[in-house]
Amino acid sequence: MNNQQYSYTFKTLSGLEPLLEKELIDAGAEEITPVKRGFCFLGNEELMYRLNYTSRYGIRLLVEVLRFEFSNKEDFVKQVKAFEWDTYISTEKTMAVDAVVTTSDLFKNSHYAEQLTKDGIVDFFRNRYGLRPAVDKEFPDMLVNAYINGNECVMSVDSSGESLHKRGYRIAAHVAPLNEVLAAGIIGLSGWKMDSDFVDPMCGSGTILIEAAMLANNIPAGFYRKRFGFMGWQTFKPAMFERVKKEASEKGIEFEYRIIGIDRSDDSLRAAQRNIINAKLNRDIELKSGNFFDIELEKASFLMFNPPYDARMPIENSREYYEKIGDTIKNKLRGSTTWMIVGNEDLWKSIGLKSSKKIPLLNGMIESRLLCFESYSGSKKFDDKLNIETNGKE
Repeated sequence: MNNQQYSYTFKTLSGLEPLLEKELIDAGAEEITPVKRGFCFLGNEELMYRLNYTSRYGIRLLVEVLRFEFSNKEDFVKQVKAFEWDTYISTEKTMAVDAVVTTSDLFKNSHYAEQLTKDGIVDFFRNRYGLRPAVDKEFPDMLVNAYINGNECVMSVDSSGESLHKRGYRIAAHVAPLNEVLAAGIIGLSGWKMDSDFVDPMCGSGTILIEAAMLANNIPAGFYRKRFGFMGWQTFKPAMFERVKKEASEKGIEFEYRIIGIDRSDDSLRAAQRNIINAKLNRDIELKSGNFFDIELEKASFLMFNPPYDARMPIENSREYYEKIGDTIKNKLRGSTTWMIVGNEDLWKSIGLKSSKKIPLLNGMIESRLLCFESYSGSKKFDDKLNIETNGKE
């Protein structure tokens, strides 16, 4: 690869598309076009490095290398093996194939598409070198993505490698940890202005806290990762990537408020402490033992948390539990803004308060809502008149 323009597809989680689009615009991507859970765009090689290293909301960044129509199995394999795959790896490196099939008369399942794609790549190397790369499904040097719709195939190489939600700081997890990209996403969707203390009163293993601290200090999302997919390619330019990392690190900022995590579980706090220390953020994040229902804050703050719900972490008397959450917000958090992500409609209705915002998201495969509750200090009552709802139908 050189300074020419390439066609990319950047995928994200459902509901985070507006955040990813802004990242792409800010990074200088061109001809941005929406696709399902992501965007196609044009950019150069340096942009690919920068997005992998800095994007908080992207999951996988694919580089399109081949697009063709096919009529049968033989035609498909012939066109795959016509591409010069040694642009990206040698016979000493490893490969893997991931396929997505929407509709196709030839491919009834993705496994068959993966097999034929692998056959075509192997044929290319054997014809040219008499050797072939080995398959490594866990950490391949080249991960090929085949997207098949009807009789058209788009083939890309995955520049990210492992999903970008694997930041590299998590070494300990307790019960049902939140995906790191989703944690960053709910902070981004909340519009937190970093002008107050940030509190996670059910912090678990600390993912929301760490993502908040990274945002507050402008630490790149890929700062802790040791490897990206493009690092295994023949085209990898270490000096260019080092320059991208240096430029991103020079943009650090100083956060003037506190980031506080509270949890009643000692196991959760120990896991959070390990992750926070691994991220070298132990001077930025405070941990306290405590129960949300007994919360006492020194001043109005910005709260965000991921409470347990039945599909994610079963709890006894769940409706009563959520009623108590509502009572606590109303009576103990006056002047503060509270956000929570909930994956059970009956439970979020049990809170008993009208949300000022309600944003649909997916937490894994669980349909969820990101809810905002705003209260006033002094003599004003809890704000139960606001009912602004994103995408407006609830």
